[in-house]
Amino acid sequence: MDRPLFTRVRALARARLGSGGRLFFASGRVNLLGAHIDYHGGCVLPVAVDRGVAVVARRRDDRRFRLASAEFSQSVEGDLDALPTAAEAGWAAYPVGIFATLEAAGHVLPGLDLVFAGDLPVGAGLSSSAAILVATAVAVAAIADFPLAPIDAARFAHRAETGFVGVKCGIMDPFASALGRPGHALWLDCKDQSHDWIALPTERMAFVMLDSMTRRELKDGGFNQRVAESLSALAKLKTRLPKATCLRDVSVEDLERHRELLPDLEWKRARHVVTEVARVRRARELLARGELLEFGQLMWLSHLSSRHLYEVSTPRLDALQELSLSHPGCFGARLTGAGFGGCALAVVAPDAVESFAEQVAAGFERRFGERAAIHSLGFGSAPSEVEES
Repeated sequence: MDRPLFTRVRALARARLGSGGRLFFASGRVNLLGAHIDYHGGCVLPVAVDRGVAVVARRRDDRRFRLASAEFSQSVEGDLDALPTAAEAGWAAYPVGIFATLEAAGHVLPGLDLVFAGDLPVGAGLSSSAAILVATAVAVAAIADFPLAPIDAARFAHRAETGFVGVKCGIMDPFASALGRPGHALWLDCKDQSHDWIALPTERMAFVMLDSMTRRELKDGGFNQRVAESLSALAKLKTRLPKATCLRDVSVEDLERHRELLPDLEWKRARHVVTEVARVRRARELLARGELLEFGQLMWLSHLSSRHLYEVSTPRLDALQELSLSHPGCFGARLTGAGFGGCALAVVAPDAVESFAEQVAAGFERRFGERAAIHSLGFGSAPSEVEES
């Protein structure tokens, strides 16, 4: 198997490291439904996509590491016995976080040279960070020669992002990257980590990524603020609902019954979570039956809730969603990822993709003076080593 991404990362590795090294790949993801509920214990419906992060990895004879990336000009070097902090590591905080997390779990790592490249837009909501983490975990385990099941790669990736990098995220992104299966959505229960796969009607649906051309940093500002606001709502609700361990345990009826406990802002955050949990449960049934029009309506409602209750959308994302729904070949569209910029996802009839992309791009340009980047996405799979072609 070969593709431009693999050619590019191999060439960069030769330039930075010389010959040698093994190639690994991990997918990014889109989330069909389940906005901002993974860290509240909800169930989500992500799909691994055919874009992601590739890494060339080579073992060293010492305890040092050297990291390079096609996306960043500065290389990062250091010692595994004196790891830098996330702030000191900069872009390399994600792979360094994997080093720290694996060693804390008792794995003694050799020195490592790692070179990264990706074809996911960074900060666009397609989980480039999880793909980096999962790719690093899989590559390091292979180079260090210890077994690492896909679900354990996901767990180490989540631990690294929350404990080392400092993003208070849920488990969805690394699990979607590590457990991807072509032609399927992952049904993931974020409370107990149970999961299953739902076969999708792939002959009737295509995924289209709509890039708003704006970016955000999850560890800064709005994301962690939304986490804090919604957890504050949970703490107040628990005074009346002591068995609720997370907002997933609060029903829509519970929330309305105890609305007086919450300031308006916290009620809005909680309202989004509990109604989104209900939408995802319904979506599983619809997708299993191939009812795409009804599923698309849930995508529309999810976007409205993300926009007005959780307030993570932007005018550009709203425009992309509205322009998408104006095309007759579109089943549904919503922002994907954390919001605050990044991308929207549209589910479109395969024979309508070309006209859909042109109509949305032209409408976006009329409003904002630049054309949105629009890309069709295929299905990804679980992370793996890539054999030389």
